[in-house]
Amino acid sequence: MLKRYLFVGLLATVLVLTGCGQQTPTPQPFAQFNIEDVRNAFSQAGLPVSSMVRDMTAGRDAPLTFNDRYTFAIDRIAPDGGQVLFFTSDAQMQSWLSYISRLRADSETRRDVVYVYTNGNVLMQLNANLLPAEAQAFEAALAGIG
Repeated sequence: MLKRYLFVGLLATVLVLTGCGQQTPTPQPFAQFNIEDVRNAFSQAGLPVSSMVRDMTAGRDAPLTFNDRYTFAIDRIAPDGGQVLFFTSDAQMQSWLSYISRLRADSETRRDVVYVYTNGNVLMQLNANLLPAEAQAFEAALAGIG
């Protein structure tokens, strides 16, 4: 009799567990990172950044698909530096990446978009006057977010 109850209990447990299945994971929002994440990453990496200012304008017919934009100076080449843009969707970021591709294809503007990096919803563009090792330090800091 005990064996019958054990068998019925085991069978019921198996049926309940197979009926539950796996839960669908909650999708992560595209806009995961913000300016504080970038500031913290730059600070932790000891990057020589100053004058980080919110600036919602964009030049050269750049798409206005970003959600937020900050410009900053890099001490060695100040007042030049870079910009970080934040997007709320992959499609918005892709329009900017297409814009960067067009600039790179033009011999007059190609030099301006040498250092462009992304991580999640963040696009960072650095001034072409940086040395490659300096740009790599910024790239590593951005990649370390999240």
